[in-house]
Amino acid sequence: MKNFPIVMQGLTRFDEKYGATSLALAKEWSKDRLVFYIDHPFTYKDIYSKTFDSEVKFRNASFQNGLRVINPYSELPNFINITPKIVLPINFLPNGKIYELLKKINHKIIKETLFKVLSYYDVNDYYYINSFNPVYYLNLKKKPPLLNIYHCVDLMSGERYIAKHGVKAENDVSKKADRIITTSDQLKLNLMKLNPSTEVVHNGADFSQFQLDHYTVPKEYLKINGKKVVYVGNLGLRINYPLLKKIAQKDRNLQFIFIGPINEREFAGKELREEPNVHFLGPKLATEVPHYLYYADICMIPFVINELTRCIYPLKINEYLSLGKPVLTTNFTDLSTFKGMTISFENEDDFYEGINQCSATEEEIDQRRQFALSNDWTHRAKDFISIIEDDAKNKANDKE
Repeated sequence: MKNFPIVMQGLTRFDEKYGATSLALAKEWSKDRLVFYIDHPFTYKDIYSKTFDSEVKFRNASFQNGLRVINPYSELPNFINITPKIVLPINFLPNGKIYELLKKINHKIIKETLFKVLSYYDVNDYYYINSFNPVYYLNLKKKPPLLNIYHCVDLMSGERYIAKHGVKAENDVSKKADRIITTSDQLKLNLMKLNPSTEVVHNGADFSQFQLDHYTVPKEYLKINGKKVVYVGNLGLRINYPLLKKIAQKDRNLQFIFIGPINEREFAGKELREEPNVHFLGPKLATEVPHYLYYADICMIPFVINELTRCIYPLKINEYLSLGKPVLTTNFTDLSTFKGMTISFENEDDFYEGINQCSATEEEIDQRRQFALSNDWTHRAKDFISIIEDDAKNKANDKE
């Protein structure tokens, strides 16, 4: 089947510090087809506040031929980033006629930018994928795609800022889409109630990112003596802070290291920070993270168990396993696909029993790495596109 171009509209811009599922998939697909990645639009509020001043200046300096496009990756010439013109800030508004009117204006602005780019590249047949940005889900009747896909990567109601309008938008979009693809089994169960054409493709890991010729001991580690138990990721609602405090107090020889940005609105670990064997090192560049994980003794996912975390696919496990690390995790979601690769815990006693079970023989390290390799983004991108192409074939056959 022809490798039709893809228009991918994500919630994350291509130059976000911490990457995103939508971006990882788009980069994989661009290895054998054109991919037009639409940035989440900047608003007038963003411009006047100068929050994204450097990002906006970089884009404006890069646009050519009257097109708002950039080829940000020299090794991926088929990856074409689209930056829509500035849109109106509307998230603060309540649902209603004014909100809907201004949303239509914003959609029109984005579509004008997109259609101009598609015409320039002479693209008529393409797939449209909206990745977890349902408020900006586009009605593309002027230049209809072969398929409209909605990609759900998280529990919308658990995302405080975007949930305000996102929950309703996701419900509406789910009913309209030709296909929904989710990143977890629980999300699939949730959205199948709205659209039976729902499948799951789990998140992948950038296996190659963690495979380096040489690893350098992070300077912070030189001052931390003892077995290092490391978590990498956002520090917000998902973390079980009370449990971690109990665990940290039970054995001062274990050093608990947290790497990632703190969400000040959601962070509830103030008391945890005061423990002498707990270290918050802040966010690190994607290129730095492998070094912090390589010199970890054990990795962990200390999530609370609730509706939000049940909808998460634990991408971090694959990243930890890519370096052969033993993994301790709460049973926050269905982890059956990781059977034999993780050790679970519910309380501090379980945790320390798990610590005693953790080992890293050469055979175990190799098994973990091979498991992670089978779950990398290359495999996930192929799984995703095969679902779309099967749908496209079936749709074409129905028309005959």
